[in-house]
Amino acid sequence: MPFTPSTTPESARRVACIGAGVIGGGWVAHFLARGYDVTAWDPAEDAEEKLHRLVSAAWPALEQLGLADGASRDRLTVAPTLAAAVAGADFVQESAPENLELKRSLLAELDAAAPPGVVIASSTSGYPMTDMQTTATDPSRLVVGHPFNPPYLIPLVEVVGGTHTDPAAVAWASRFYDLAGKSVITMDRELPGFIANRLQEALWREALHMVANGEATVEDIDASITEGPGLRWAFMGPCLTFALAGGEGGMAHMLDHFGPSLKSPWTRLEAPELDRALRDAMVDGCATAAGDRGYADLVAERDQGVINVLRATGRLPHPAPHRPQPARPTDSARLPRPHPLPLSPIPLFRQVVQEDWIDYNGHLSEAYYVLVFGFATDALMDASGLGADYRTRTGRSLYTVEAHVRHLAEVPRGSQLAVRTTVLGVAAKKLRVLHEMYRCDSAGEPSGDPVATEELFTLHVDQRQGRAVPFPDATRDLLAAAVAPAPEWAGHGIRPVGA
Repeated sequence: MPFTPSTTPESARRVACIGAGVIGGGWVAHFLARGYDVTAWDPAEDAEEKLHRLVSAAWPALEQLGLADGASRDRLTVAPTLAAAVAGADFVQESAPENLELKRSLLAELDAAAPPGVVIASSTSGYPMTDMQTTATDPSRLVVGHPFNPPYLIPLVEVVGGTHTDPAAVAWASRFYDLAGKSVITMDRELPGFIANRLQEALWREALHMVANGEATVEDIDASITEGPGLRWAFMGPCLTFALAGGEGGMAHMLDHFGPSLKSPWTRLEAPELDRALRDAMVDGCATAAGDRGYADLVAERDQGVINVLRATGRLPHPAPHRPQPARPTDSARLPRPHPLPLSPIPLFRQVVQEDWIDYNGHLSEAYYVLVFGFATDALMDASGLGADYRTRTGRSLYTVEAHVRHLAEVPRGSQLAVRTTVLGVAAKKLRVLHEMYRCDSAGEPSGDPVATEELFTLHVDQRQGRAVPFPDATRDLLAAAVAPAPEWAGHGIRPVGA
């Protein structure tokens, strides 16, 4: 039967995650961070406890990447049954253990329980959907959505259907994943292991051979990747990497020069026998490599490393068009602009503290308080009609003449910040503004007292003329309507020594 979606990918709001292990729990964390309501189910007795622990461990990394507006761990519900989990879902992600019969029966059960027109995706790492959809009543909506661990950090998801999958369901899933911040490869045919796992498996197989034969240690193998080709693979795949090895002649020269060596390959095509000796060598080698770092330490180290690579290569998750853009370290994450402006204080800006903003005292460095406040000023300019288009068109902008910052509380790494802006006064060419910075609670809302404030006196300057000029009438009227009384402490200078 043809697939008829119950909603559009843009309108999808509720995700059901079936299976709450490492992969399923990673999906839960990812969807929560992107602002979805998530209902999870897993038959294990301790699944709920483990799931909350996994999400909590992932959350600091997700805060660094930038949470979607409204994202909260409180939007997670753990259902008592599979049927309850998928009731009302707009999308279903299955992440059960890799067992073909289990996958087959579970997908059939999900197909029977999920609302009509809802795509059901499997996280399988290798089974073709054709083999898994054989007992489903409506196989047209079953697709593979293969992630990489951890799903909340690694962008890639490979999407492919089976013989009986409607291409419209594959297209729907690909669009949904894209909106949810994933990097999507939509495959036009089934391939055992898909693409990335085929490549990853070849590398893993060779590593096992070298350990089994005593040719290399676990530590040496890992270092050979992290200190070698892994650095290139973070931003350039193996094909382009080898093309560069051909010099200006590119891949053509590479193949002509090195092609004959492929006839006498260095690699072994079959995996070694996984006997007890090899198993123990791998386990002991990994324990040696880990040293005194426990599982949680290694997860945190991995997550921070992935974030640093994504940030350095400009591949932080893109915003979902139907949700406000997540905060990023190089993007001032403006919140939706009301017109006219509401009464002050105006909530215009959010930002997550980045790892490299932390100083030697273990908290936010003072320079970054000013950076965040500067982003908040940019957000106010956007909201009042003085944004990038205006500045480019007119050559006019706000210039800060005087600023006073108060540091009221320490801000630790990973904190989500919100800035509330109060317009204290506006004249023909002048604007007085007050920013208050807050830490956010688990629901993403400003909480407690301000951790810092900044008071600004600014001028509207024509950069071409080199002098202050009047605001546009519409901007002045918007700002004037938002003026609020100054708090008692505003307008004070730096206190004298001994005061």
